[in-house]
Amino acid sequence: MFIELIDLLRCVNEHEDTWLVASFSEITNRFVMEGTLGCPICHAEYPIRNGVADFTAGEPIRECDDERGAAGHKREELATRAGAYLDATQPGATIVLGGLWAYAAQELAAMADLRVIALNAPGEVKVSERVGLVRAAKRIPLAANSVQGVAFDAWFEKSISGDAVRVVRPGGRIVGPTAFETPQQTAVLAHDDNYWVAERPAEVIALRRAKLSE
Repeated sequence: MFIELIDLLRCVNEHEDTWLVASFSEITNRFVMEGTLGCPICHAEYPIRNGVADFTAGEPIRECDDERGAAGHKREELATRAGAYLDATQPGATIVLGGLWAYAAQELAAMADLRVIALNAPGEVKVSERVGLVRAAKRIPLAANSVQGVAFDAWFEKSISGDAVRVVRPGGRIVGPTAFETPQQTAVLAHDDNYWVAERPAEVIALRRAKLSE
């Protein structure tokens, strides 16, 4: 995990967002290979092992590298699709790519000048200055309203869909498998046999007309 990406991470327990306290035991060229992230509110601890931040807290996660492997040779195509679906046009924004979509993490980060959190990524995906590797079960370890978009596949728990709405900014997009229902708080923009694309509505700001003094 590149040290500057660690600032994006948050505890997955239910309480107010706060930065995590980091303790590093091995750093190589600003990449944290071994260490621990601690929550100052609930005192939960999350290890970093071989550069991967683990927020599973002992919960099992669903993985199927063999089935995902079929996408390994189409990374540029996958990155192009992810960028289009998520409207990844803001340089410097943060995107979450989960499971199958994480194959495209490096390509999308370079193509659109983004930071990518690769969630439960297959083993072929490597850390970089723009790509952080994270393992998580039911929640995405990021602050509310903090990312431009989230894409995930059917190898996640269905609760991940609602948590994607939490972390996506108003106006941001979510891509999920058709096996999951689209979150109620979103508007569906498109879908095919495999995935839907939804958008979290932008916030409406009420304007009040100022009273003129007599």
